[in-house]
Amino acid sequence: MIKIFRHIRKSLLMENKTSKYFKYAIGEIALVMIGILLALQVNNWNENRKQLAHGQTLMFELMDEITEDIGAFNWAIENLKEGIKNQEAIFKIKDLRSIDTDSLSYIFSMANVDIKVNTNTFEKIKNQGLTSLSENDSLNKEINQYFDRYIMSFNRRIDYFWNRYQKRNEYFQEDNTVNFNLNYVEGLDLVSEQDSRKSLNEFINLPRTKKHIAYTNIDAKAALETIELMKETSIKLIESIHQELSKTQSNIKPLPNFDYRLTNN
Repeated sequence: MIKIFRHIRKSLLMENKTSKYFKYAIGEIALVMIGILLALQVNNWNENRKQLAHGQTLMFELMDEITEDIGAFNWAIENLKEGIKNQEAIFKIKDLRSIDTDSLSYIFSMANVDIKVNTNTFEKIKNQGLTSLSENDSLNKEINQYFDRYIMSFNRRIDYFWNRYQKRNEYFQEDNTVNFNLNYVEGLDLVSEQDSRKSLNEFINLPRTKKHIAYTNIDAKAALETIELMKETSIKLIESIHQELSKTQSNIKPLPNFDYRLTNN
């Protein structure tokens, strides 16, 4: 092709056709520029295709992590609901002195809410300097909001409940000793059920203890609501990611039944 262009230029110069030569030269330059633009466009297309494939890989990783988080949310929700149920059942008993110490201990119980949402893939995304994973701007915004807004807010709330739980646990177990009916060490006298219940009732009726018991129930319900809402938000995101991947991944597996409906029982 280059030899042909050279031959044409040489012929035009030898025939002293200057005006035609300049027109030809301009045309040749235009063709070269078009070729360069086409090459750049093909290169950009290849880069976009690679970035899209990489973004899809990261979205699959996000779905795996969020699925694990939802499993942790389910565990915490069930434990919190069970604790609230047991506590409120005891609240309905008119005379707490009539029940055994093991049942009374449910008053102080609250499920472990030390839950942290997995952000490994999102940190990888940030470290790679990626601002989008797909051509869907709405989904990109949803992913960024999920990690930058919702998870940060969720973690702060969970830390708040967890710190309060630890302080109350220290108070129940260390600051005020209750003679529970335990016999872990041989050679020590076993505390009678009557003495244990009397000691526990005295402890329960302390003003500070009553306050802690009330806030244990309040915090458990608030933590339950926080985790349920975070679970619902997580499922909405994973459904959006799955829908986007389904456009190009015909063999993608269906999502499991997360059953994220909020319960009031």
